[in-house]
Amino acid sequence: MGNGIIRNYLSLKNVYKYYYQNAEKKIVLEDINFSAAKAEFVAILGPSGCGKTTLLKIIAGFLEADRGAVYKDGKELRGSSPERIMIFQEFRQLFPWKTVISNILFALNAKRPAINPADRREIARYYLKEVGLSDVGEYYPHQLSGGMKQRVALARALAADPEILLMDEPFGSLDSQRRAKLQRLLVDIWQKTRKTILFVTHDIEEAILLADRIIVMDTDPGHIKEIINNQLKRPRKRTDLEFTALYKRLSRL
Repeated sequence: MGNGIIRNYLSLKNVYKYYYQNAEKKIVLEDINFSAAKAEFVAILGPSGCGKTTLLKIIAGFLEADRGAVYKDGKELRGSSPERIMIFQEFRQLFPWKTVISNILFALNAKRPAINPADRREIARYYLKEVGLSDVGEYYPHQLSGGMKQRVALARALAADPEILLMDEPFGSLDSQRRAKLQRLLVDIWQKTRKTILFVTHDIEEAILLADRIIVMDTDPGHIKEIINNQLKRPRKRTDLEFTALYKRLSRL
């Protein structure tokens, strides 16, 4: 992000999450503090077990923090909202009994009911085209590959027009070729829509390719180790010296 960007659009302040196991308190997240600017792309990077997904679910409103709070524009967020949509890694997030177009229309009907049905269908078709799936509107999820399902999930989320898009390792189950294709697609769509995106990953290269800032987390308990600004010019290439230098820095962390 450029100079002068105010990073208090979305803020987490002193967030803790814990659970009890055999009467012993286990801290999952400890004193999480960070803010994201409007239209910023933030990666949350860390190993398995550091609480990345739990953190995203707290921001989405699916879980409550045991201490601390999440704020948007200075107001505390409570519960889930269609303004914050989450895309998961699992391919089963689409309704299997609905066609692709009906899956997208479901989100539109819930979030934007004032729009007339013909316009809603036009919006659904537009976002299918944006993710390169214009010809699969009448297909059912079982007829799609994993990568296609994730593109439909992205189209459905974008059609609902959320303010904040939360993505939990959405490409983690794909092969490297499909993952690279969807990474490029996501950056293209983000640059067009300027949504605020929080993207969870354990893949260092993916974080560098996608994000403006990278929040590095560690385990036992889950906490923020460092926050790094990623100032590499786009489009980013793995072969660039600056990319390699940032990769090495993140690897050390």
